[in-house]
Amino acid sequence: MRPAITLVMILGVLASPARGQSPDDAPSPGMVFLPGRVLFIPLTANEQEARVGVRKEIGSSRMKLDIGSVVDLFGWGLPDGELRIGADFFTYALTTSANRLRLQVDAVDGYFGGHFSYTAKNPQRTFALRLRVLHQSGHLIDGHWDYSAGFWRDGKVPVPYTRDFVEFTGAMGWTCGEVAATLYSGVSYAWLARPDDVRHWESLHGAEIRTTGWSGAFLGRPLVFYAAGHLTLAGVPQYYTTVNVEAGAKLGPWEGTGVKLYLSYRSGLELFSQYFSSRRSFWGVGFALDFW
Repeated sequence: MRPAITLVMILGVLASPARGQSPDDAPSPGMVFLPGRVLFIPLTANEQEARVGVRKEIGSSRMKLDIGSVVDLFGWGLPDGELRIGADFFTYALTTSANRLRLQVDAVDGYFGGHFSYTAKNPQRTFALRLRVLHQSGHLIDGHWDYSAGFWRDGKVPVPYTRDFVEFTGAMGWTCGEVAATLYSGVSYAWLARPDDVRHWESLHGAEIRTTGWSGAFLGRPLVFYAAGHLTLAGVPQYYTTVNVEAGAKLGPWEGTGVKLYLSYRSGLELFSQYFSSRRSFWGVGFALDFW
C-alpha cells in the first residue's frame, strides 16, 4: 500500500483543505461543477479530517503532521438547502527523534474516498449531514527502523491495518449574538477491518463554540477564539472512549483563509493505527493553515 500513501501525500501537497460555504452564499439552481468551498465544514477536533498543520506533544519529540485536502466536485441547489458530492484525500504522520536524527517519520495513516453532504440554512441555525465512504490504511515507516541493529525498534513490526468504512454524521449549528455553537453526532461501519481485533462499528460525537465578532481584528484580519471537543467510541476489540479537546484562536475568517494556533489535550486509544491497541494521554500545542 506504500504507493497509495505516496499518492495521498502528493495530492495533499498540491491541494489545500477546504472549509464550509459562507452562510451568505446562495446555492445555484441546477448542477454546478466545482461549486466552491465545501458545504460540510470539517470537524475541528476530529483528527480524521483533511487538514494542513502540525501538533507537537508537550514533553516529547512526537509530532503529528497533517497534509490533506477535501473538495466538493458537484453541487445542486435545492429549495431548502444544497447538496454536494466531493472527494477526500488526506494523511497524517507520526514524527519522532530516533537514531540521533530529528523528524523521523515513524508511522503514517492515509485516507482516500468521497463524500455526500447536505445543508439547510436559515438566519438562526444550520442543519448539515455528511456521508463519507473512505479507505484507511496504516503503515510503519523507516523512522521506526533501527539501522544500526537492523530490526524494527522496540520489537514492533508492521501490522497489516486496513479499514474500508462508511461514516454518517449529522450536525446542528446556532448563532446567538456574537457566539456560534455546533453539536454533532455520527456512526461508522467498516465492511472490511483488519486485523481481526478491530471492531466494525464506531461512533463519534462532539461540540464546537466560537466567537463571531466581539473579538475584533488583528493585523487587519478577523480574530476568532474557539473551543472544540470530540469523542469517539471504538473497539480493539474492547470498546474504549477517546477524547480530543482543542482551544485556541484563528487569525482570519472562520470559513476562510487563516492561521490557527491552539492548545489541545488527548486521552484514549492511540491515533496512529499501527499502535491501534495502545492508549495514551498528553497535552499538545499546534497550528493549522486554513486555505478554503
